[in-house]
Amino acid sequence: MSGRRVSVLLIDDHELARRGLEAMLATAGWITVLGGAPDCLSGLEAVERLRPDIVVLDIKMPEINGLECLERLKGLGRPVAVVILTLYDDRRYVIEAIRRGAAGYLLKDAVAAEVIATLRDVADGRLAIEPTLLREALAGDLEPRPEGSVARTRAAELSITPRELEVLGALAEGMTNKEIGGGLGISEDTVKKHVQNLIWKLRAADRTQAAVIAIRTGLLDLDQ
Repeated sequence: MSGRRVSVLLIDDHELARRGLEAMLATAGWITVLGGAPDCLSGLEAVERLRPDIVVLDIKMPEINGLECLERLKGLGRPVAVVILTLYDDRRYVIEAIRRGAAGYLLKDAVAAEVIATLRDVADGRLAIEPTLLREALAGDLEPRPEGSVARTRAAELSITPRELEVLGALAEGMTNKEIGGGLGISEDTVKKHVQNLIWKLRAADRTQAAVIAIRTGLLDLDQ
């Protein structure tokens, strides 16, 4: 971050939650809280007016829920990173947040250090989804999209082979290289090479981020 300050806007329909979070973030000298909004529409207006670096967004809100609001935020002319902060650990919410472009996902019982660390990661351009939540969200059955789909075309554009798509689905389920090799009938070293290729082709930092990118771009189907 090189010492730069990061501006944050809070969107949550509970005033006490906004005030508590603002007080928490005030303990980090590099964060500036620009204000808060009680609903999506006023939040969108505030984002356009205040131009924050990061929006911290609740899911359960009146009229327009957080996931729909996330999609609207990502559709604004100026890019803004969005971190979901919610009571809900339902895997469907986590997956939809990933698909719609969330940069982070945290539960409201997270301690101050976790929240601040998440915002730091997001400010540095990293995905910041709590590992346990991500593992549980990816615990469903993932498989490559059917032949002829847009995602298959995208895979071809990225030079991702059918075998690499199989490996991608398996690593998204949290399987180890040894488990993937056993399931596909290939050696562990071969799996390792496929994983390395996938990380490079998807411009991911690691295998977990590769799985997130695959879900976000529709390369994998998730049975919810």
